[in-house]
Amino acid sequence: MTPTPELKSAQDLTSADFLAERVKEAYQSLAKDNLSDIETLYAPDIYFEDPSHAVQGKPALMGYFAKQFANLEKCSFKYHSTIVNDTDVFMTWTMFLNHPKLRRGETVRVEGASYLRTRNGKVYYHRDYFDLGCMLYENIPLLGRIIRKLKDRLGQ
Repeated sequence: MTPTPELKSAQDLTSADFLAERVKEAYQSLAKDNLSDIETLYAPDIYFEDPSHAVQGKPALMGYFAKQFANLEKCSFKYHSTIVNDTDVFMTWTMFLNHPKLRRGETVRVEGASYLRTRNGKVYYHRDYFDLGCMLYENIPLLGRIIRKLKDRLGQ
């Protein structure tokens, strides 16, 4: 059977294509118990950056993730668009997370994107882009009300 133009056959996948699919699978449902699933994606010299932190090296990255996911009840991603060339991956996503201190444990939805650079089948650069205020500050009880009021006033 010949693959449709939309679907690539396994032999048509580049290392970056294959890694992009592995990243999506590993991040589908993150928890403190399955962080080892994502550890295999990264090169020893990984540089990771998001709106709140930047870390260098796999031990620092895994420590950061362990700390971030320690109190999360649930975290998952829905991927929308993925653009891949020989070594780079850009993907847009929606993250859904539940944390007992954010919105009383209800699901928080955050839109974002990731830019990955790959080398020898591993990610050596990972930069996440998302609105930290939307994820964090707007979902803290008192501070969230103040920020939402400010945003409403700015929108008038």
